Amino acid sequence: MDPAETQNHLFRALHAKEHEAEDAYFTARDRELIARLHATLEAEHREIVRELARSRCPDCGARLQRHAYLGVTVDACPTGHGMWMTEAVMHTIARREHGSWISRYLYRPRPVI
Repeated sequence: MDPAETQNHLFRALHAKEHEAEDAYFTARDRELIARLHATLEAEHREIVRELARSRCPDCGARLQRHAYLGVTVDACPTGHGMWMTEAVMHTIARREHGSWISRYLYRPRPVI
């Protein structure tokens, strides 16, 4: 092989190596950008679903309405499928209603082991 062919061969090999490194860099960068895009879209979709489901009746899907009842606020289905309350509200009612079923349910004696 003459020196000109050797130099040409080395030049082609170097160019191919640079091209491979460039391809690897852009492939990794594109994967990272696509992963970020997917994460962003997934977070947006989760927020949309959360907003659609927030304060809705699980039976009929109607928006729950807030009602003040005996000094506490509960969310109620407008079509009568039930009432929902936070745990803090439930404990407030249970403490206030010592002899009621909710008090007995929440503050039942724990078994001694």
